Amino acid sequence: MTDEAVPTPEAHRQAARLRALFAGDAVGMASGCGDVIEQANDELLRILGRGRAGLAEGIAWPTITPADHAERDAAAIGDVRRSGSAVVQKDFLRPDGSRIPVLAVVAAVSWDPYEWVAIVVDLSREERLRRLVQSEAAIVSSLLEDAPIGFALIDPELRFVRINNELAAMNGFTVDQHEGALVFELLPDLRDGAEPLLRRVLETGEPLRDVQIVGTTPADPDTTRTWLESFFPVRAPGGPTIGVAAVARDVTEVLQLQAELQATLTRQRQVLHELQTSLLPTLPDTPGFDLAAQYLGASIDIQLGGDWFDVLHAPDGRLVLAIGDVVGHGPAAVGLMARLSGAMRAYVTAGHGPGQVLTQLNRLLNAAPFPALASAAILYLERAGGDIEYASAGHPYPLMCAPGAAPAVLDQAQGMILGATADSFYASASARLHGGAAVLLYTDGLIETRGEDLDTGLARLRRAILASSQGTGGAAELLRAAIAGSAVSDERDDDVCLLAATRLPEIRSTADVNATRGQFDAVRAAVMGAEGRTDRYRRHGMGAGPVEVAAHDFASRPPAGPFISSGSTDEGGLR
Repeated sequence: MTDEAVPTPEAHRQAARLRALFAGDAVGMASGCGDVIEQANDELLRILGRGRAGLAEGIAWPTITPADHAERDAAAIGDVRRSGSAVVQKDFLRPDGSRIPVLAVVAAVSWDPYEWVAIVVDLSREERLRRLVQSEAAIVSSLLEDAPIGFALIDPELRFVRINNELAAMNGFTVDQHEGALVFELLPDLRDGAEPLLRRVLETGEPLRDVQIVGTTPADPDTTRTWLESFFPVRAPGGPTIGVAAVARDVTEVLQLQAELQATLTRQRQVLHELQTSLLPTLPDTPGFDLAAQYLGASIDIQLGGDWFDVLHAPDGRLVLAIGDVVGHGPAAVGLMARLSGAMRAYVTAGHGPGQVLTQLNRLLNAAPFPALASAAILYLERAGGDIEYASAGHPYPLMCAPGAAPAVLDQAQGMILGATADSFYASASARLHGGAAVLLYTDGLIETRGEDLDTGLARLRRAILASSQGTGGAAELLRAAIAGSAVSDERDDDVCLLAATRLPEIRSTADVNATRGQFDAVRAAVMGAEGRTDRYRRHGMGAGPVEVAAHDFASRPPAGPFISSGSTDEGGLR
């Protein structure tokens, strides 16, 4: 309803009834806008202890509400916004500091601006309370008869005193058939759910709000329905509760629609998840490297992101690791992720280097018919020597994890996020990955936590990898250490992708070598003094001391000079 709505003949009749009520003083009547009372009849002014002069200045509802009843007012306002009306039993605060108990029925007239009317019954006098039970309920019913909620007054014997047309229709009896009848003689199927609640309100004098009642009524005996009901005590000050005001809304169809929507969202999420995971690659078998990857989907419904990774071989034989994250969630992000990962493969296959690949991807996004942003990082690994060439576009820095050292940040080739500007250029940088070390690529969901910046999350991740005994092990162990030590939780609102590659040592010992420093020095002196020289040295922790083992790269050419292999003698010395 809005204040621009064209009044109907029924609206005119209701307004006439309200004007008639305002003219009398059987009950207090008020209307207002927001939290200000703009009109009030004499009875309401008497209840408030105020005159017409005070009304002309405007009476703010909060000024007539005691502090300990503010929560009741807030709950009533919530009821009005949900259902259009509310019933609340509270105290009004008079200017002299005295309080007077009332029963107020508030109904919205329009929403923009928020305008309302209210009926207020003085509960401080026994005669008025009796009139409420016997006849004043008719006024309440008159106000609510066209509202889409059910309303009833029930006495301590659980008999209907008054009921409006809406609730009577829900129950399947006329208004006359309800009045004076025992509630659960008419509605036996609701006894188990509703009777304990009514008796609780009568015994404790405390209201119950928004409880679900499930069952059938004669109005539709073959259909189990659900009502959202609130029960408010009616009592004299200092006396026992002598009645219950009940407000009911049939929410059966609403709950059914919610269930259908949830089922649809679940199916949609399942389809999108299957689509997304089907686009992620299978890791290739790559001699010399141990590879591992993991994708963790968001736990919030329809929050599928555009996180992706890929592993392939460049035409020159280098191993290519790529990772990216499309800005946004849902089907559009998944679709863009598929386009980017496919284009990246094409650019790598065409012989482009890391910076060139990102430059081409940026041009692709800027040529798209709709705005799109994505971050990405790409590394080329040379298998024989471990040389790395890498580039990044607005993506979290890759980490290089070496045994016994804090993970190094590969931060020398960071460019603008993809899609931000059409003329962005992406440079490459170089590094060296030694045997036994690993590179780790990941998306921001691994280090991002609300309330802190990414640098804090990155520092936490580096500490976790360094502290973990698995941080320099295989690729899968590195991923486990990274996830365990990061901010990733079971309830996450973003996807997480991780990709790791460990460069395997080129030579592995076949037995423990117990080498003293003297033995090591002797071997090294013999090797360095021999004709020719070794191609490379690898350091391994074996037995009680370190040993450098020199060897030719037999994969590239046969040995041309002396070479040394590691082993142990029967006496436990160096061979």
